[in-house]
Amino acid sequence: MKLSIVIPTYNRSELLNYTLSSLVCQSVNDFEVIVVDDGGSDNSKEVCDSFKDKLNIRYFWQKDDGFRAGKARNLGLYAAEGDYIVFIDTGVLLQKNAVEKHIEIHERSQFPIVCIGYVYGFEITNEKVKEIEPHLNGKNTEQLISMMKELKALDIRQTLYDEFGYNISSWPAPFDLFWTCHVSAERSELIKSGAFDESFNSWGGEDVDLGIRLFMNNNKFFIDKELCSVHWPHEKEVDDKAAEANNAAMRIHEKYNLWQTYFYNVPIEDEIFSLNKSIFVNAESI
Repeated sequence: MKLSIVIPTYNRSELLNYTLSSLVCQSVNDFEVIVVDDGGSDNSKEVCDSFKDKLNIRYFWQKDDGFRAGKARNLGLYAAEGDYIVFIDTGVLLQKNAVEKHIEIHERSQFPIVCIGYVYGFEITNEKVKEIEPHLNGKNTEQLISMMKELKALDIRQTLYDEFGYNISSWPAPFDLFWTCHVSAERSELIKSGAFDESFNSWGGEDVDLGIRLFMNNNKFFIDKELCSVHWPHEKEVDDKAAEANNAAMRIHEKYNLWQTYFYNVPIEDEIFSLNKSIFVNAESI
């Protein structure tokens, strides 16, 4: 088995259906799908069962004991049989050649590599969601990506790529881009790095925390803008996650005390905080 796709979910059966539908359309079929339900009570299992004749899919359920996305992803990671693991969120749709490209990128690399996917529409405003919802069509991911391009609903990290370039392995803290909405790494490297810290039990932090350990274990970080996906637009339950993100950042710095993570404490004027930009802007003055 070349690759395993791990998808945590929680009471998002409609979005899960969109995600799985995009996987049916992949250009290769040497992969498995592992859905881990973090204690949900909807019909997600029935949705997964409906894809059994189209996908190599397994469904796991764990007791609802609060936010345990890290534990859910670990369950999927350890159950996986693929050499490479792709983590995506429920509601993320992969372009039809995404799995093929993940495999190609890992197999051609001379080093263990962490591959950051490009996610259109991630963290767009609720106002923008309402604007584009009437035009959405979940049956054609390519068409949906084209629509996102036209609407300038780009990856929220695009401004960083524009400013600092796509060679993220030269950035001081590429691990800050390790967002499990769409990312891949070698299974053996994820396990060697200790997998997700399951003590993170609120939104944010557990993915970057693992990204740091992959970085410290000499994994090379790589972004391919053509490795496309789209975050299905839906209104967010919580508009402002800044407080939770800040708490996670402070915890990460206390845990590792790296010179890079020190800059989580150094503000920048941008509306959306970026650790790498904080370092680029402030490093020479400290």
